[in-house]
Amino acid sequence: MIDVAVLFGGISTEHDISLKSADNVIRQLPRDRFRPVLIGIDRDGAWFHYAGDVDDVVTGAWEEHDCNPVVLIPGRGEGARGGFLELADGEFSELPVDVVLPVLHGQGGEDGTVQGALECCGVPYVGCGVMASAVCMDKDASHRIAAAAGVRSPACEVLYRGASDEACAAAAERCGGFPVFVKPARGGSSIGVSKAADEAAYREALAQAFALDEKVAVEEAITGVEVGCAIMGDAVRGTEMGEVDEIVITGDGFFRIHLEKDPGANTELRCPADLPADVMARVRDAGRTVYEALGCSGFARVDLFVTPEGEVVFNEVNSTPGLTYYSRFPQMMRVAGRELGAVLAELIDAELAR
Repeated sequence: MIDVAVLFGGISTEHDISLKSADNVIRQLPRDRFRPVLIGIDRDGAWFHYAGDVDDVVTGAWEEHDCNPVVLIPGRGEGARGGFLELADGEFSELPVDVVLPVLHGQGGEDGTVQGALECCGVPYVGCGVMASAVCMDKDASHRIAAAAGVRSPACEVLYRGASDEACAAAAERCGGFPVFVKPARGGSSIGVSKAADEAAYREALAQAFALDEKVAVEEAITGVEVGCAIMGDAVRGTEMGEVDEIVITGDGFFRIHLEKDPGANTELRCPADLPADVMARVRDAGRTVYEALGCSGFARVDLFVTPEGEVVFNEVNSTPGLTYYSRFPQMMRVAGRELGAVLAELIDAELAR
């Protein structure tokens, strides 16, 4: 059996989304080959080995029982691999782990920090590496790299907390004027994202975004439909892609699938996307180009816009996309004939074979 540490929770505003993703991952992981080792990170950043009922992961009740602190340690000696130690009854003992599957969203988990800690300790893990994770998290950096690779990106201006009124006004003007999107510059979900149609809404949007991040991205508002590419692999060994999906929004015009009690309340995910063949081909090419340009590996979801004229425009990359039962990445793979359990097994096998 292969011991797979499923890492969940975390310090970001997407803590609860991570719990939902982890719940589904744990249930879908093939038990004939893999034994899940549950390691939860609480909102303060403490790590614990959780040995209780899986049902308590998604509710957050896991923190209340069956938990022992764990620490990550480097390898000792040349070529030695590090790992996890568990503290129980006042003594540390090794917690057997062959590979880590981070199911963490947002800062402190999807931004390269956890990946860097695992690499420093020589612990194998599934998913994008340190650089790709950090770059995908940063809207400005990812847009610049995508544009350099030949994929059109929205006009984007970066503001820092404390920016003058003049600088804020100039940023919106350089993005084409209202409407503009305002979002925390480092993040992977719709949390903190606002569409501002006038000056008053713009100021409010900046305040909301700056409350979450000292660096904020002001972006040109692209008119069109949002589509996504679920991609596995890397530029060296090759990539494969699930079916392209399309977001159909009703209601207030925002994609909030993780934020509602009813995940589909204002959103329909159409998979495959209803696109002409030539546009679909350009979407697939752009998705793969961005994935490889940003150095992604393991798996990720590349989000793009398609304008009414058929132009493909880069939006963002989620280096650890949602993995809940209703999330886009699992659905795109499922429509392509790949169930999540088989996808996870392939990802783990590929990492251990490196």
